[in-house]
Amino acid sequence: MEGMDDILKEFLVETHEGLDQLDRDLVVLEQDPAAREVLGQIFRTIHSIKGSSGFLALNKLTEIAHVGENLLSLLRDGKLDLSAEITSAMLAMADAIRSILGELEREQNEGTADYAPLVQRLSSLATPGRQEGGAKGAEVPSAERPVRDPATGEPGRSVTENSIRVDVGLLDTLMNLVGELVLARNQILQTANAREDANFLGTCQRLNLVTTELQEGVMKTRMQPIGSVWTKFPRLVRDLAMTCGKRVRIEMDGRNTELDKTIIESIKDPLTHAIRNAVDHGIEAPAVRRQSGKPDEGCIRLRAFHEGGQVNIEIADDGGGIDTRKVLAKALEGGLVTPERAARLEEREIVQLIMLPGFSTAAKVTSVSGRGVGMDVVKTNIEKIGGTIDVQTELGKGTTLRIKIPLTLAIIPALIVTSAGERFAIPQVNLLELVRLDGHQVRDAIEHIHGVPVHRLRGSLLPLAHLDHQLGQERTARPEAAGEINIVVLRADDRQFGLVVESILDTEEIVVKPLGKQLKSVPVFAGAAIMGDGRVALILDVMGLAQKATIVRSSHQTAGAVAAAGQQQPKQGQSRQVLLVVDAGGGRRVALDLHRVARLEDLSTGLLEASAGQQVVQYRGEVMPVANLASLLNDAPPPLAE
Repeated sequence: MEGMDDILKEFLVETHEGLDQLDRDLVVLEQDPAAREVLGQIFRTIHSIKGSSGFLALNKLTEIAHVGENLLSLLRDGKLDLSAEITSAMLAMADAIRSILGELEREQNEGTADYAPLVQRLSSLATPGRQEGGAKGAEVPSAERPVRDPATGEPGRSVTENSIRVDVGLLDTLMNLVGELVLARNQILQTANAREDANFLGTCQRLNLVTTELQEGVMKTRMQPIGSVWTKFPRLVRDLAMTCGKRVRIEMDGRNTELDKTIIESIKDPLTHAIRNAVDHGIEAPAVRRQSGKPDEGCIRLRAFHEGGQVNIEIADDGGGIDTRKVLAKALEGGLVTPERAARLEEREIVQLIMLPGFSTAAKVTSVSGRGVGMDVVKTNIEKIGGTIDVQTELGKGTTLRIKIPLTLAIIPALIVTSAGERFAIPQVNLLELVRLDGHQVRDAIEHIHGVPVHRLRGSLLPLAHLDHQLGQERTARPEAAGEINIVVLRADDRQFGLVVESILDTEEIVVKPLGKQLKSVPVFAGAAIMGDGRVALILDVMGLAQKATIVRSSHQTAGAVAAAGQQQPKQGQSRQVLLVVDAGGGRRVALDLHRVARLEDLSTGLLEASAGQQVVQYRGEVMPVANLASLLNDAPPPLAE
């Protein structure tokens, strides 16, 4: 079975299970022909086998299941009465299917056996006015023949013997028990480190190793490839494209990327909604695409990959992109935003309006769209599992939806820090690096720009947030006064910021516990964990911290800040530009494009030198030319330093 396609393996396991149930149901039905529910179950089993075998291009299996389904349809509709002959034929059909499955396990094909007599037998039974006893039992290959290893000729183990179905509830129980074992392991290791008993320490290390392997094994039982969700998308795209009168293909990359089963279940609906929106709203009609110089057939690219302990899913289309003017008009028409707020929204914030509940740009309600249920479902479900979602669009080029979700929600690695004597856990998926400053570095480590604390990290300004201040804890002394500063560099919404903490303890695997109702409304906490000493440590929500510190703003916060600044909405055809206003001397002020400003420096005029008739200054080990703005505006040559 090495190298067998995963889809075929899953088909074999499910079909074997279905056939076992089919045998039992046929016997029950023969004893009680009036059992309509049992007959319906038999019909669904054969229908499922026929559909799956057709998808896998198993022609013999499809033909047998098809004639069996026809016969069952007549029984279900009351056009035929169940007889012993029909029951025997159906059981022979089950045996034939088992025989084909055995060939698939051994040889990866349907074998050379001829099932035409069985097909004829089932067809004649389904023909009105047939002669009783006209078709007797046809010989079919025995399904009891053992599967043999082709290399040794010895009896081997079939797929059903190597696979087992386990109830998800049992897996959840095992995961909870492993979580408790991890907590106990942490407590024992903490006790062992405080003792000098070598034998006890060695036993604890062995316990640590076994617990880690057990944890990995149990987590693997819950991991599933994301391809199990993607299998229905090609059909979904095809059906939607035909309904909308479009030509669309889907390309998928990373179908083997694995996720926890609970997360797999949680992303089914969000991904389905995202694909539907891409086909309905993203891809244009063929005539429109031709006018834009695009091929008639649109393309949706679905990609999944691991990065930084998270799973990234990208859904990109080469459609027309999102017209922010239409989005804003629809939001105003539906009363989702006020005119005052709409006048101050930036481009990125307008795009985020498509995530609001009830938002839809569809002109009319159809079977595909127009009911205002879509992207808000995507956003809500993704955030429920601790994920983030971002939309990037370019008018006329297409739209890309980026989703980041955790691998698992049960046990995560975390960095343990302290603030005001209390311990907190920071998920490592948000951690970029640790910075420790001491000695002479402390004096100039933290600067303030417009009242905002920043740290110059490798030439870039890193905004800072003090954890004790954000949590409202009483600060006994500033970190600078202690002679050392500990900065945890984190990422939130593709932006970096530094979290100043009292001390950094260690990294540790923690078991995530949900917060009580008293703390659920606090945005800076994501959960709780029981530490090795039995005490509770709260898990920090990095995005919530960044928003509270105004390093990353939510859309409504940003809109409010823009309104407070008194900015005006640009007129039609104009674009908003961020400028730096400076005093050029003589009562004159000029503005510079802020995007072209690298940094601001306050230098003494005594540092200016003359070189080849040009003012220069030695800056960071290099000679940098200096221009005198007042002299340039007067069209006069700048004075040279003596």
